[in-house]
Amino acid sequence: MNMFPNSFISAPNIADWFKFTANGKVEMISGKVEIGQGINTAFVQIAAEELDIDPSRIDLIAGDTRAKLDGGCTSGSLSMQTEGVSLRKAASAARVVMLDKASELLQSKTGELSVKDGEVYLNGNTTNISYWSLKDTLDLNKKVESYMNPKKPSERGLVGRKLNRIDLPFKITGKPIFIHDLELDNMLHARIIRPPSQSCRLIDIDIDSILKIKELTKIVQNGSFIAVICEREEVAVKVAEKVKKLCKWSKAPIATKDPILYMKEFNGEIQTGLLKGETIKENEINFSTEVSRQYLCHASIGPCCAIACWNENNLIVHTHSQSVFPLQRSLATVFKIDEDDIDVIHHQGSGCYGHNGADDVALDAALVAKAIPKIPVRVQWSREEELCWSPLAPAMVTRANAYVNKDGKIEKMSLMIKSPPHVKRPVGPTAVNLLSADYLSEPVLSPDPIDTPLDKGGAADRNSVPLYDIPNLSSEKQIIYNLPWRTSAMRGLGAFVNVYAIETLMDDIASELNIDPIKFRLNHASDTRIQGVIEDVEKLSNWHKKDDGDTFKGIAFSRYKNSGAYCAVVVEIKVDEDIELVNVWASVDAGECINPDGIINQIEGGIIQSASCTLIEKATFENEEILSKDWETYPIIKFNQVPRTFVSIVSHPDLPFLGVGEAAHGPTAAAISNALRTALGVRIKNLPITRDDIISALNK
Repeated sequence: MNMFPNSFISAPNIADWFKFTANGKVEMISGKVEIGQGINTAFVQIAAEELDIDPSRIDLIAGDTRAKLDGGCTSGSLSMQTEGVSLRKAASAARVVMLDKASELLQSKTGELSVKDGEVYLNGNTTNISYWSLKDTLDLNKKVESYMNPKKPSERGLVGRKLNRIDLPFKITGKPIFIHDLELDNMLHARIIRPPSQSCRLIDIDIDSILKIKELTKIVQNGSFIAVICEREEVAVKVAEKVKKLCKWSKAPIATKDPILYMKEFNGEIQTGLLKGETIKENEINFSTEVSRQYLCHASIGPCCAIACWNENNLIVHTHSQSVFPLQRSLATVFKIDEDDIDVIHHQGSGCYGHNGADDVALDAALVAKAIPKIPVRVQWSREEELCWSPLAPAMVTRANAYVNKDGKIEKMSLMIKSPPHVKRPVGPTAVNLLSADYLSEPVLSPDPIDTPLDKGGAADRNSVPLYDIPNLSSEKQIIYNLPWRTSAMRGLGAFVNVYAIETLMDDIASELNIDPIKFRLNHASDTRIQGVIEDVEKLSNWHKKDDGDTFKGIAFSRYKNSGAYCAVVVEIKVDEDIELVNVWASVDAGECINPDGIINQIEGGIIQSASCTLIEKATFENEEILSKDWETYPIIKFNQVPRTFVSIVSHPDLPFLGVGEAAHGPTAAAISNALRTALGVRIKNLPITRDDIISALNK
């Protein structure tokens, strides 16, 4: 893995990362963005450790294209593995350069110097030298790679300890940290008029009647893109409803009524992701499963929002995009201007774990603001827009086959995945992939969607290769491009369904062989880190305690992308009218742990979201139109349905960081299903697991 990502390539010098200011503070730049995962706090902790300063001295600037530190897209649970590593090296280089200068002034050896909260000590004695007294005598435009010297694990004291999240006080006190709270002088508000579904285009619009709406400040039309601008948001909402009635749209084509059935019957090009050893033959299969998941909405708690302002040819965009630099390039392509003429500034959003509409709404705001130069325009999507127009998580079908020998060992396993593409976010130098770009009078067409190959982390086939000791493995996928619904990345991508297939099949085999599911997994795991999390969650959950007949447990394991964190999950359920989640225990090995509280938060969040996707969530359609338009038609897990969660961290301070954000997603879903099988003896293969599905399975 490249430990020096785009951020390090674009910012090779110490000065690109750190600036020591006159007030005893350190200004630190990050190319990644905070979307609730806690990386800003972890980055501050890493830098404070290497610089030997109190974390409170660090002022972090993150996700701002004006800083020129391009961290790429914040996704894939890679921030710590990439930028965390680069940041540690950059901070250590800053310390080395500072101490080199101090040793010169003190006529001492650098080995005789130490730092306490930015103050330099000589053989334990105070000096009159600090980082801030040196700042004007030093040129930090020096290559990080020439000076970096990170501390050894035994020398670290700050990392590995809990540090309160730096954004928590703002969120608790209600200070304006979210994009939704940002107010700029003279700001106007806009709403977009959407067609009934994605394929529809504008046929006619009654402009004369629209211009008579007195609350309207301006109507913006460019092809099939229509927006209203008003002085207040609530007025814009009302005006948009009036304008919508004055628009006529083309009819959408009839779409398949059953996407899952369509995918099961689909027969297209097969892409081989992995072949290890021999391929399983049809006559060898003695265990198999076929699982599926319906389309899912992102269903962010706060709808997408952005603010844009044009000043002649300069565009400023405030956004909660995970990809500020790719978004900058995409906007430059749409407006045919130089990307240096666009500033994209990140603010936190209330809900994001994949490719929702954050980039799309940024283009919406920029298109509208162009009609009123020098005036900032705010666009916030409605709940209906959020559910219906953000890219969906693709529906999927995964078939897993296994051959188990007479000794109870799996000799062969294969997976076949069928899915629409999982990646359609702005990436690369000119890739647009922005919703409204397709509706302009001169459309800026999106490139062909892609599905990341397995050797790059995978997308539909992510985690399609189990880490167990199975000598013969194969993974294949068929990507389906002709389904009408817009899809892109959502937490876990294909790992959610593929882990569900593998881990439920593991339980089915263990049950048939009458072997404890944990023992069965350990029988196939020589990797000590796999053993570590499984054995840890076994103890944590008191797995072998006899059930009282009222609750039932299930277990599942995966290592996210086979390169991120190891995670084992045990779920305890009650089954009555519905499945009640009682307790969830998780053990996670993320290599070196910077802030244990941050890791626990990530795992807890993944467990809750996974439970919601497993038991409740699915998008519904009528032909092409998405019918899931509100919380009634697209329910998510409620507070009273959230189980008690217990997270244990297996820490390895001497090993590299491993991403944790998506580690619990697949194992939680499979563990729920495995607990249900233990409770009722039925296997539900199509997600979400509904009461009707359970009753139907029991009646077979």
